[in-house]
Amino acid sequence: MDTLRDPCAMTAEERSDELVGILARGLVRAVRAARSRALGPDTPAQKDPAASLELSQDASLSVAPRPAG
Repeated sequence: MDTLRDPCAMTAEERSDELVGILARGLVRAVRAARSRALGPDTPAQKDPAASLELSQDASLSVAPRPAG
């Protein structure tokens, strides 16, 4: 998702694709939250690599400068 794109400069198809992506991410988060609640507080949740905040030892990070303005 490109957060710097102006919706007014996007085609109808691009806006639709953006909306579908946002809704899909929200649905995935809702399903994960529901599954987590269903497991209960005493049951450890399965580790989901996609939801992990930890980086592997060989992962490199890059930071792009923010545009001025």
